[in-house]
Amino acid sequence: MKGLIRAYKVFIAVFAVIVVAAVVIGTRGLNDQESHTYVLPAGYTGWVAVIYNQKGYPELPKEGDAIVNHIPTNGVLKTSSEPTAGGMTFYYADDQGQRTELGMGMIQGQHIGTDTIQHPDGTKEEKTINAFYVGTEQQYYAHFKEQP
Repeated sequence: MKGLIRAYKVFIAVFAVIVVAAVVIGTRGLNDQESHTYVLPAGYTGWVAVIYNQKGYPELPKEGDAIVNHIPTNGVLKTSSEPTAGGMTFYYADDQGQRTELGMGMIQGQHIGTDTIQHPDGTKEEKTINAFYVGTEQQYYAHFKEQP
């Protein structure tokens, strides 16, 4: 009986160490991720594309700990920055720069992917693109019905 109690105590101690280690590793991984702020022109609806690793374009600026993506009126932002994982917050900004947060219900079809483009001279270029649709779910699905 004493052996069983001792084995149980060892099991509980090992289990506790594993749980603490998992929490520490998980929290550290989350803390290493970047936070992303997307600032869109007021009232913008449609597709947004952030194209990363583009030579000759500026890096994305930071505000505090957040990487800021100022989306132009055409919805396409090119940057020399690398893509990073992390939380995302979306805002509309008026002409004076006042921001109004968009709910996640206004962001549809968000995806990120990498394409390799073969140029005629034989060189290759990789484009990593983060794309999403800004609008209601109804607008998002109506957009697909309008496409030929």
